[in-house]
Amino acid sequence: LAHTETAIADFKEYEQVGREKEKSDIIKLISNEDSQQLDVISVWGMGGLGKTTLVRDVYQSQHLSVKFRYRACVTIMHPFNCDELIKSLARQLDAEDYENKEEAGLAGGRTKPRLQRSLTDILEGKKYLIVLDDLSSTTEWDSIIQHLPARETSSRIIVTTRSENIARHCSKKQENIYKLQILGYEDGLNLFMEKVPATLSSCINALFV
Repeated sequence: LAHTETAIADFKEYEQVGREKEKSDIIKLISNEDSQQLDVISVWGMGGLGKTTLVRDVYQSQHLSVKFRYRACVTIMHPFNCDELIKSLARQLDAEDYENKEEAGLAGGRTKPRLQRSLTDILEGKKYLIVLDDLSSTTEWDSIIQHLPARETSSRIIVTTRSENIARHCSKKQENIYKLQILGYEDGLNLFMEKVPATLSSCINALFV
């Protein structure tokens, strides 16, 4: 049998190159005080643009760390396993009590209905921020969203996807659909120079002198 897992995001610091405006734009969407509803911000664009890095950088911002006490960030692995994803979310959202709470119902062998109620119990009445990275189908979204409370707590979900159709399916408000554009020449070159070995970087620099 194929091994299936849902990866929890790596929370190391990410240094952005040329995405300061995009980061600011997305933080403003998340911080919109006019909406008390559960809002979904969809960040979409072709592969390789840096959607994951950008959204994790947003997620780790000091402003949002203060604004949202309950936060979780997961990368959706494939083949998709909704139960594993729920457990990954629950471990982050209720990390302090996860191992010791028998009532959490998330230990191995628990039934699916019990597992669903546990995540709902953790989030019910709470203001939360959740990142779902690399969503690849509307079916995945429909499976996940039914487990997340939609009370008027100003909670936010951020999804990243390559598909505009998926982005529109997740975000009902046009203003919350954010297309990530290709980096400009200078920013793209700076990013490339950061990724290549120092010796090669020196050679490339010499070409532009």
